[in-house]
Amino acid sequence: MHVLRLMTRAGHWLAGGLLALGAAAASGQAFPSKPITYIVGFGAGSGIDNVARVVGQRIAESMSNPVVVENRVGAAGSIALEALSKAAPDGHTILIASASDLINQYASRNAKLEIVRDFTPVALTGALPLVLAVTDSLAAKNVDELVALAKAQPGKLNWASVVGASPHFMGEAFKSARGIDMKMVPYRTTNDATADVVSGRVEVTFTTVTAAVPLAKSGKVRVLAITGRDRSSLLPDVPSTAELGMPTVDVGIGYFVLAPKGTPPSVVAALNAQFAKALASKDVRDKLLASGVEPKISTPEQLEASLRTESARWAKLVKDLGVKVE
Repeated sequence: MHVLRLMTRAGHWLAGGLLALGAAAASGQAFPSKPITYIVGFGAGSGIDNVARVVGQRIAESMSNPVVVENRVGAAGSIALEALSKAAPDGHTILIASASDLINQYASRNAKLEIVRDFTPVALTGALPLVLAVTDSLAAKNVDELVALAKAQPGKLNWASVVGASPHFMGEAFKSARGIDMKMVPYRTTNDATADVVSGRVEVTFTTVTAAVPLAKSGKVRVLAITGRDRSSLLPDVPSTAELGMPTVDVGIGYFVLAPKGTPPSVVAALNAQFAKALASKDVRDKLLASGVEPKISTPEQLEASLRTESARWAKLVKDLGVKVE
């Protein structure tokens, strides 16, 4: 995937972060001095919520301080970002964001906030590929057969996605790359979208590997492609979009942590150290990998540089696809 490809050795940043935490304490800036609120822009049980809870629990244990996950659902994550923008810049309110937030800077007609301009990058936490899946009753057994069906019946096939989220743009990129016309059916949640594909009410969906794997293993959907250069160990028989000659369909989800603009560098470094420590834990890594998420670590500076690069890439892709969401 193109999404936030960063990884460093956790121990290096952990040491630096602990020094920063000591410096903050020495200067009288006690952190943390109260529970940390960890905002998630999607519902409980979603993939991003799972990442926040798994990592947040380990950080709470490490810091001997509560980390409270707060779900602020709506507007493809924009409501959560607005809540973070209004929080005190003291490190006690943070948010887990994703590629959807990068996309919505340019795709949403109502976007007011920009990720790099209006927030403080803290840490990269993981990456998650997306998949193209179809209802099991559909005749298409691979991508070429799906494309043939779509071309034979322009506008007749339906595809399900949450509006404005990364899978939405995977779907648009796929349609553009293969020159086909399919009708999008918008959903509020990924669970609702996949439920209708399982039932056969909708033929196609673009969703996370996390959501697709149990359905594929039970025979309820058929996964035809996975984003990125390489195949996934969770779905080893499914070809990647790179294998299929679709480099523009390299749409995945990078999970990263933001704090309010103006959060002190010493506090950002201390938070980064805690994320690095948590993501270096075998227990945390195993839980994330089992859900399809590849744990990744970065410094705040590396994350900021990557966010700038990815923002520019999404600005161009959104413009090229001509997609706008309310």
